Amino acid sequence: MLREIWIKDFAIVDELRVELSAGLNALTGETGAGKSIIVDALGLIIGQRAQSSLIKAGKKEASIEASFDVWDNPVTKRLDIDTEDGIVIRRLVTSAGKNRIFVNGVSINTQTLIEIGAFLVDILGQNEQHSLLSKVRQLELIDSFANNEEDVTNYKGVLQKYRALVGQKETIDSRMAYMRQRVDLLEYQVNEIDSARLFDINEKEGLLEEQKVLSNLTAIKELAESAYVLIYSGDGSISDNVGTFLNNMSRLAALDSRMEATVSMAEEVQSYVKELAITLRDYKENIEVSPNRLDEVVERLEVIRRLESKYGQGIDGVLAYRAKAVEELEGLKNSQANSEMLEGEIKDTLATLTAMALEISEKRIDTAAELKERVNGLFKELSLDKAIFDIDRKESKTEDGTYNFLPSGIDIVEYLFSANPGEPLKPIQKVASGGELSRVMLALKACFADVDNTPVLVFDEVDAGVGGETVWKVATKLKNISQHHQVLCITHQPQIAAKADSHLRVTKVAKDDSVEVKVELLDSVEREMEIARMLSGSVTDISLQHARQLLYGSSSDGSKKP
Repeated sequence: MLREIWIKDFAIVDELRVELSAGLNALTGETGAGKSIIVDALGLIIGQRAQSSLIKAGKKEASIEASFDVWDNPVTKRLDIDTEDGIVIRRLVTSAGKNRIFVNGVSINTQTLIEIGAFLVDILGQNEQHSLLSKVRQLELIDSFANNEEDVTNYKGVLQKYRALVGQKETIDSRMAYMRQRVDLLEYQVNEIDSARLFDINEKEGLLEEQKVLSNLTAIKELAESAYVLIYSGDGSISDNVGTFLNNMSRLAALDSRMEATVSMAEEVQSYVKELAITLRDYKENIEVSPNRLDEVVERLEVIRRLESKYGQGIDGVLAYRAKAVEELEGLKNSQANSEMLEGEIKDTLATLTAMALEISEKRIDTAAELKERVNGLFKELSLDKAIFDIDRKESKTEDGTYNFLPSGIDIVEYLFSANPGEPLKPIQKVASGGELSRVMLALKACFADVDNTPVLVFDEVDAGVGGETVWKVATKLKNISQHHQVLCITHQPQIAAKADSHLRVTKVAKDDSVEVKVELLDSVEREMEIARMLSGSVTDISLQHARQLLYGSSSDGSKKP
């Protein structure tokens, strides 16, 4: 229940506090007095869009505050704050277009406010009546009547998952031809590198050195033989001369001990010469190689150079390319495997989605039939005796006959209406007048009264376009709804005001340079005078008598007034 709303520097209001009661609260006043300002302010409290133009001229910010008793309202589970004493929602709108929102002093964002507001207040104004013409809104009303919202929310989650999976699959499939070509290329490249058997990253340098030797083999043999002859096997070789030198040095050292150290040095020279001679002998004797070895070396170098030209400089560069190719190859093969897995997951998700959509659809079929029957029954109570209300439902399907999954299911609904006998049922937006549309919406709200948990219902001139006996029936219906909800009704109809449990009058008082909007809770005498004014435009003895009859006497339909 809404206890009170406090408004400051909003529209033409300096400061205004409105206290409300349980049951039916009627707000009356002259046209332009500011009644709709209260509804607009309440709209901000439940998350409607705020505009800086709503701030009173000359002020920097507007402030709206509303206090609610919540008790067992589901909103208590949505808020992680103490709600035992109710909740107070405060919203500040600055001239810079920024919003600050608080619930019991705790800052929240606009989206959270919208979620909270849906549990607290439902505003039915001219815009809401206009929304009745939307097929989306018509479907939402059926889901609300069926308590279908949670099922639809779960369906939307699965639909989102299904679309994401399909999108992933389409992305993979669109690249599949490229991926197959890429896989073939990478496999060829890896096989080509592997077939070269590149085990030693220094192989190329060794081959180049071997090629150099093999290409100069004749010169190498000649040089090696000549060097061996010179150092050992020829007449007057270095070995012979070193031997003679060592013999002389030994004889010299025997004669002069000071030369003994040179003998050791000469012996080392002789040892080195012998070792060098052995090395040269072994070298020249092993120079013989296979006559085809040079061709093999050249061919092997050509293989390595060809791989280098394709994949990177040096054997290490070629092997690095291979490692990257193997990694990419595994990724591509995983993508192909993922595509197959996605296909199975899509199939399972589609089955779940279809089952959920059909279950929701079944509930809607049953609910639409019940809602249609109840609305047609209420038409008689709202002087629409000859009117017929129907709900057309179709399944949304694609050209190939499969279900076309819409954001809220597979159902397309449209409210149909016929005001007079013999007239065909047509979409409600094409045939219903403003007054008829108001009563259709009122009938729907009356149907929801038993199942709707929203504690506060606001009717902004729902009586527009109706008069006479119909007004009494609208008033009675509003009174009945107020047995289940707190109702706030802005009205110009005295019959509705007479049914109210609490009557508030909105007036606009002109000052020197501004206006002041006032809201007063009327006592019994003030109420008689206000209803008299509503009846005739001024307070006269006759209008007062009629006002008292509305308030305390019997109505023309025989029902007793409160």
